[in-house]
Formats: sequence, structure tokens, C-alpha cells
Amino acid sequence: MTNLEYGYDLDEQQRKDNENYLNKVDKDVDKDVGKQVGKKIGIMKPIPVDELMLTWQPTEWIVDSFGAKGACVLLAGDKGSGKSVLMYRMAEAIQKGEIFMTELGTKKSKVFIWQADESRNNAKAKIKLMELKGKFTYLFNDDEYGNYLDVDVLKQTIKQNNYQVIFIDSITGLLMGHGVNIKDSEFCKPLYELNNLASELNILIVISAHLTKDERREVNMNDILGAGTQGGAVSDVWGLWTDEQDDELFYLKCLGKRNCEKGIFWKLQGNREDYSFKLIEAGDGDILPDKKTQLGYKVLRVLMSDKVKLTYQELAKEINCSNEHARRICIKLFTEGKIERKKIHGEYGRPFYRYYFD
Repeated sequence: MTNLEYGYDLDEQQRKDNENYLNKVDKDVDKDVGKQVGKKIGIMKPIPVDELMLTWQPTEWIVDSFGAKGACVLLAGDKGSGKSVLMYRMAEAIQKGEIFMTELGTKKSKVFIWQADESRNNAKAKIKLMELKGKFTYLFNDDEYGNYLDVDVLKQTIKQNNYQVIFIDSITGLLMGHGVNIKDSEFCKPLYELNNLASELNILIVISAHLTKDERREVNMNDILGAGTQGGAVSDVWGLWTDEQDDELFYLKCLGKRNCEKGIFWKLQGNREDYSFKLIEAGDGDILPDKKTQLGYKVLRVLMSDKVKLTYQELAKEINCSNEHARRICIKLFTEGKIERKKIHGEYGRPFYRYYFD
């Protein structure tokens, strides 16, 4: 086949392709390893686990059971599933230190919302309808640095203003506006950076993400854009969707991974008049967060008053709940640094734990 049959000069096209490829390689080399050229090559400095754990901090919830300090949380849902208004309501509760959705305790914190999807006017219309109150701040797409994710600029902004909670709505719109396809591996690199930033500054970052245009009855990890990679880049992933029959019913589910308990499933009652939410029901086999908090207090009282070391099964009998609920509560209290545990080797080699208050 001749060059003319292709419609262009093969040699010229090949030359351009090679140049483009070499330019990309040169840029990558300059960014990633070029700094080492002409310099003495260093060595990695792994940290001993004992030294690493000297800086361990217990889990501290900003929004109970949803978002913890030092974590980047991904909230995924279809367009119109309520992601933006849920984040706005959450921001309002955090800024005031009030109960969120009548069930979830919050830690009063300084909040910043980066609205990268909605225009300023659309956001103002929503804020008016919601009658939002509080001193949290907004950044819009048409503001300086508002249309592109520069993690270094974001870091300096957070430090200068002492923000403790950041909402980004949405990470999908923010990145796709600059030629990054949601299916590309590059889409997830900024998510890893945000997760590292949350850890470094010990803050909570909540980002929303859009889903693929598929028919679904609920959201699972396979629905998350950039399947596998987006979910792997952050600390925790939540799915949000609306009821098929009632557009004022919403479902919020923890899909994993670090802090929220995978499988937590909450039914929310929404209100289209003011975009408010109330947590009305937990999934099968689970209990509402407020009830779980009360049981946690009972566990603490038992362990503090009797100075005993008990298994979760023994604690279940003491506080009158199921073994599974007691197990989850003990793990939560342990990761929060409120109780300790001692490993016991069982009869068949399988260890179990006795929990106690120190």
C-alpha cells in the first residue's frame, strides 16, 4: 500500500509520532528521574514498624462513622442523586458542630467547599432554598485557581486559612475539564495526592464523583469511574442513590475501605422543599448510629467499672445485644483508642481477644 492510499505521508506521520512519544518520555523522565542525572544515587530509608507506630493516632471522626481525620472520602453517585446537597448539609453541620441527619455526631471544624460543577448562580439558588447557615466558604470554577486541581496551591490555602474539612464537588468535573479521561490511569493520580494530603495535614477531604451512565438499582464498587483505581486511591468510598419509586428516599452505603465499615447501609428521608435529610433506617442486621453509640457507652461502663477483660461475646451478654453488634463496637472503640485488647490463643490455635479499659 502506498503512502497516498493512507491519505498522508507515512514517513512524515511516523516522524511526528516519534517526536510526540519522545517529548512525553522526556517530560516523564525529567519529572520522575531526571533530577537524579549527574547526582549520587541515594537509597530508600524504610522506617521500622515500632518507630512508625510512635506517631499512630486513634481514629477521630469528624462525621461519626462517615468521615475521619486524615482521610479522603469518595462519595459516588449518578447525576441528581443528591451528592451536592448532602455535602452542603454535612458542611453546615460540621461548621456548627451539630448532629448530622439526626443521627451522626460531628466535630466542629472550619470548612471550605470547592464547587467545581455548579455555576455561582446555581449554587446560590440551592443555598437560598436550603437556607444554609454557617461561616463555611466557597470557591467556584471561575475563581482564581478554581478550575484546576493544583495540590500544592490547595495545601497552602488549607494551611494559611486553617481549614480542617474540605469538600470538592466534583473531582470528575475538575479533572475532565483538562483533558483527563475518567478511564485513564492519570485520573487517579490526583486522588492519591489528595489522600496523602489529608493524611499529612490530618484533615478530612470529601470528594464527589459521577458514575457511568448505566442502569443500576444501587451503587457498588464496580460502578465507580476508573473502576478499581479510583476506589483504591482514597481512604473510604460511599455510594449514594435514589429510590426507584420515591425521589425523596435515598440510600447511602459504605463500600469500604479504611475507616467506614464496609456494608453499612442507611436509608435517608429527603425533603425536596429544603434539601434536608434524616437518617431513618439501617440495613439488615445493623442498627442506627445513635443506638450504636449508646451501646458503645455501655461497653465502656462495663469495662471501666468492673476492671475486667471480656470477649465481645461476653460483652454482648452484658449489654444485651447481638454478638455481631458487640464485635463491631469493640473494634470501633479499639481503633478510636478508647479501649485496649489482649490476644488469647484458643484451643485450636485460632486467637481471640479480651477487651479492657486501661
